[in-house]
Amino acid sequence: SLTGIAGAFAAWEGIINAGIRLYVRALDFVLAHRGSVIGGAFCLLVIIIVLLVPSMRRDFFPEVDSGAFEIAVRAPSGTRIENTEQIIKKVDLFVRDTIPKKDLQIVIAELGVSSDWSAAYTPNSGPMDAVVKVQLNEHRAHSAEEYIRLLRQGFKTHPNFAGLDFSFDSGGLVRGALNEGKSSPINIQIVGKKQKPLFILADMILESVGSGKVRGVADARKLQRDNAPELRIVVDRTAASNLGLSQEDIMKNVIAATNSSATFNKKNIWFDNRGGNQYYVGVQFPSKEFQSKDDILNIQVTSPKQGKSIPLSLVASIVDGNVPTDVHHVNFQPALDLTMNVEGVDLGHVSNDVAEVLDQFGKRNRAGSWTPYDPAYLVRDKDGFTYSNPRAPEGAEPKYLEGSKLILTGEYTRMQDTFKYMGFFLVLAAVLIYFLMVALDKSFLAPLSVMMIVPLCLIGILPMLWLTGSAINVQSMLGFIFIVGIQVANTVLMTDYAQELRRHEGLSAVEAIRKAAALRVRPITMTALAAFFAMLPTALSLERGGEANAPLARAILGGLIAGEPATLFVLPAIYAFLFRDKKPAREHHVEAHPPTQLI
Repeated sequence: SLTGIAGAFAAWEGIINAGIRLYVRALDFVLAHRGSVIGGAFCLLVIIIVLLVPSMRRDFFPEVDSGAFEIAVRAPSGTRIENTEQIIKKVDLFVRDTIPKKDLQIVIAELGVSSDWSAAYTPNSGPMDAVVKVQLNEHRAHSAEEYIRLLRQGFKTHPNFAGLDFSFDSGGLVRGALNEGKSSPINIQIVGKKQKPLFILADMILESVGSGKVRGVADARKLQRDNAPELRIVVDRTAASNLGLSQEDIMKNVIAATNSSATFNKKNIWFDNRGGNQYYVGVQFPSKEFQSKDDILNIQVTSPKQGKSIPLSLVASIVDGNVPTDVHHVNFQPALDLTMNVEGVDLGHVSNDVAEVLDQFGKRNRAGSWTPYDPAYLVRDKDGFTYSNPRAPEGAEPKYLEGSKLILTGEYTRMQDTFKYMGFFLVLAAVLIYFLMVALDKSFLAPLSVMMIVPLCLIGILPMLWLTGSAINVQSMLGFIFIVGIQVANTVLMTDYAQELRRHEGLSAVEAIRKAAALRVRPITMTALAAFFAMLPTALSLERGGEANAPLARAILGGLIAGEPATLFVLPAIYAFLFRDKKPAREHHVEAHPPTQLI
């Protein structure tokens, strides 16, 4: 009945009013000891920052279960494509044995490179490289990261995969865009004038950070290798000239035999009238014809001036050598890339440990940049590598690798820059909000009391992130920014009314803030509770993919948990402390107004 519903509402209203009366009594105690309350609140903030911040995880974005990942597989340099195919078949079988059939949707492998296809469309550098793409089912027992850890450990211990390099990528397009197309979050770039010392330095760094020597580093590898086998055809120009052959004639005959004449002759075209497509026509030998150097030396060479074909061995010889698998340049200088993933530890701490290792190999110039020592003077010891030049006089400047530099790039540097800019603009926004409130309130102290509450939200945000295992990242920092807006709105609701009471009723600061708090406690609490329960489902992250926004919601929840008592108790104490009226506050009890009188 209506009477029963009205009675229930009246009872609920009575409970709320009783709670407000208890709050006012507690506020009386706080105002009587406002100095201790303010000091205790900020001391608690300092303690939490000192204890939690150094150990908290720091990442750029939250790890999200994308449901797919890629495995970059690299065999020894020079491995033939047919041998790489056999290796990838074993990798494919191992993936299918590790991931249950009900969780696995499809596995696709991309092997080697094609001379007719741009290298921009594949991460492979040669026939020894392959990319295995794994797509999981939507309803699966484990996340992509969990399966990556299982596969990583399995590849490391299985004898069939000894001598292979593996690297996993589950970051998707976002990570690739942030890391210049590379799939790993940490990238050490070595730039210099000469390639040979760069490769020596890269091997030293890889030895120091890989194989578990830096906790959290996984899949450490060198993208550019210098050990691809090369067969260099050295032409005897005198003998070739005597037989009427030129360098160009010999080159075209060898390329036509080992690859195709279509690579240099684009004049022969066949047009398909039915399909409307055109195709280059060229000569190509079966690849199985070339299994040894003798097979190459037996290639028949001819030219328009020399009608009879002769074997290549009469005019050329073959010399073995090594060349880089691929060549990378930065600002026209040769460059090498060392990439590494992160496992079990956050990106921030791993990157700091990697930076400490790089201190062994050069002088740090600024964040993320080193001037490397000449690797000829780096000596291995039990702790890694140490610069040593016995011939140099004591106190002499170390010998650096001229024109070279080490750069710690990748997702880590983007994260550092983003955090720096977000912090700067957050402070700038706080200053603008403060001066805007100064203009509206015609007071410097009332807005100051409002802004002093904002950092106290960290008392709840940091423990909430720490307890839930969430990292300090872009999402959690956005949550702090949202909390700033909520807290400023709630605190202004109280201080603005207190200022009105002081101007129009002539109340002292203690009386005004006490009366304003008693009136505004209900809308402030309602706003906080509404935001709290709205963020709760997102913070729980019950569905796959929900972990992307979970840190934001958890930061907001933590800020509300700390911000509500800060607004209801610490703010009145700060306000009464800042506004010290000459006349003493009248000690009389102010009853909480009924809800119908709320403004």
